[in-house]
Amino acid sequence: MSNRNKIILLVLLIAVIALPYWRVKSNSKFFVDGVINHLENMGVWNHSSVEVSLDGNVKVLGVQFIPNGFKQAMNIDSVNIHVDMRRLLFSSPHKLTTHVPNNLTISFNNVSFEHNSSDFQKAAEQQNYWPVAVGYLGAYGCGTGAEPNYTSEQWDEILPTAPQFNIELNYSLVDSYHIDFNLNIESDGNWYIVWSGTLTRTSDVDLISFHDTIIEKLYYHHADMGFNQKRNEFCAQQNNESFSAYRVNSAEEIQTQLRVYHGKEMPSLLSNQYQRSLAEGIEINAIFDLSEPKYIYEFADLKQKDFFEQSQIEAAFGENDYKKIDLADIDFLELDMETLRAELEAKEQEAKRLEAEANAPKELLKTIKHTVGGESPNEIVIKDWNEAIGENIRVRTKRGRPIFGRLLSVNDTHLTIATRYMRGDATISVAKKDVVRMTKTR
Repeated sequence: MSNRNKIILLVLLIAVIALPYWRVKSNSKFFVDGVINHLENMGVWNHSSVEVSLDGNVKVLGVQFIPNGFKQAMNIDSVNIHVDMRRLLFSSPHKLTTHVPNNLTISFNNVSFEHNSSDFQKAAEQQNYWPVAVGYLGAYGCGTGAEPNYTSEQWDEILPTAPQFNIELNYSLVDSYHIDFNLNIESDGNWYIVWSGTLTRTSDVDLISFHDTIIEKLYYHHADMGFNQKRNEFCAQQNNESFSAYRVNSAEEIQTQLRVYHGKEMPSLLSNQYQRSLAEGIEINAIFDLSEPKYIYEFADLKQKDFFEQSQIEAAFGENDYKKIDLADIDFLELDMETLRAELEAKEQEAKRLEAEANAPKELLKTIKHTVGGESPNEIVIKDWNEAIGENIRVRTKRGRPIFGRLLSVNDTHLTIATRYMRGDATISVAKKDVVRMTKTR
């Protein structure tokens, strides 16, 4: 082959490699704009640059997020988005900008409050980091803020350094109307949390939108990774250096709230379970079944107290011992006269507040619910589980919790699945008898 032919061949080879890479790199910017556009209902997003690799990993650097209603930003070191390379190579810029993919994983790395974002940080603290961490983080019997909560000074003692977060969202369109999702939230040295469930879409149009999806049931996992120890040490100091006194006082303060505002109380078993949940290194699972379905934007505006009041709750310290959270009628024989008088006075004040609320104008709440049958257009139901070993699969259990991961093995009784856990992978075992369906993306 002559030198001239070699040069022509080399030029053609470079073109074959360079042109697709140029298109992927160019389209990745449109793709990032499209993803951010779908998050703009939350606030204003800015970023400095976008990097893309040929394995489909898109990295957005120097991200800042200013939530609605605030002036300061949250800083995010980087946002990683894994996308099918074929989408970047063959989709038009318009579709990349307007259409979020049917399946996606997004990781937000090292999320932190901006140096001068005191208003945003204080707002997060005043809600006990709700809805990141459900529960009141042990503020009963210790926190001297409202609703209950810790004051800013108490937060500074419990968490002298503002928490940083790593957040990963993965979702998949199951059928024309339903989206399964997992939201993993890790605050190193504090907690690891997973929210998961299924969102119902109000339309089957090709454009996926999350702002107007509907939520009915949520699954929650909370693993303590150090926060309980910090809080317990601080709250013990407020209770004569006794963790036991803090734990009992916390349960008693909840009892007072329940008696005044709900006319109910925790039975002794539930009270003991609550006190156990304050221990270090505890893991809690819960299912929240909303009394009425809500749009996701309505849910985002809920106060934690309202969320509890509007949910049927099951909770467990393990995966298989869920118990419904039921309150009991008040046993007045167990109350001393001073406690009873104080609670009755508080109850009268609450009745006046409720009457004032009842006389205020109310908005009509619109709820939409779809029931969809038939085969999913985006997923294949796996009938022979052994043939799916090594594949990325999605498992739905009898409790409804979606599990995303790679199927490692199948034996007579269990499936072994590699799934995301904090910054790495974890191997979990799922009993075959608890599996309703296994699917994989087309």
